[in-house]
Amino acid sequence: MATYKTLSASLNWPTGLPAPGSTVLISGGLESEGSVLIPHFVNSTFESQQPVILLSFRQTFNHYMHIMRKMGVNLARHKLQFVNGLVQADFSALPPATRPHFTLDKWPEFFQWLNEQPPSLLIIDGLCSLLDQGFSMSQVLQFFVSCQRIAETKAELDGGYAGLVVNVLLDEFSELLVRSMIRRSHYFFSFEGLSSGASNDVSGQLTVIPGHLHCQIQTQAKDFKPALLHYRVSDVTVQFFSPGQSSTVL
Repeated sequence: MATYKTLSASLNWPTGLPAPGSTVLISGGLESEGSVLIPHFVNSTFESQQPVILLSFRQTFNHYMHIMRKMGVNLARHKLQFVNGLVQADFSALPPATRPHFTLDKWPEFFQWLNEQPPSLLIIDGLCSLLDQGFSMSQVLQFFVSCQRIAETKAELDGGYAGLVVNVLLDEFSELLVRSMIRRSHYFFSFEGLSSGASNDVSGQLTVIPGHLHCQIQTQAKDFKPALLHYRVSDVTVQFFSPGQSSTVL
């Protein structure tokens, strides 16, 4: 099982999740992908008996199912809806019981569907891929803001847990977009390589800081602790630890 408890304890998030209605932005590079946090947020939401909606512009459902299974999480036993951003399909033609496919040229239909769902944690993986598909920065940012507003509204009106987690690739093409999203987020998770260079024992470092909207959180805001952690990714686990505290280093 992935050792995310150290991460949750470092952030002072007892349930592994931020306050309802929060937006979490995760960024990483080619050598230090932030997608290693997706299983943490999925499993923490499941443990709180809440549903998850996973919208991916990077991978198929089988990819996430395989990773979660290796980490001891059976997706079939929990409430997860997967939205495939890699496939263009006629959204309106799908039967209600079918997991929807995201239609790039019909965003309003996706937002309508999202509004009809119960309070859920919405996870978006690979949002910056829309830039590669020809969408402008303002269009992608508007999509981000629209999803954020839906999550915040559901957290306020519907009860239960609702929030937004967005994983992006930070490079020279997406830097301006990522900066704009940081200004609209409550928490920012930044995955980077080690400043000292590559290591066999440490995959990289994670810095967690408040986003620009953090001051708007009414609960848990004073308890949140910014953190700098190292992490190590293996085939079946992700270990987070304070610098110098890896079991392999010790």
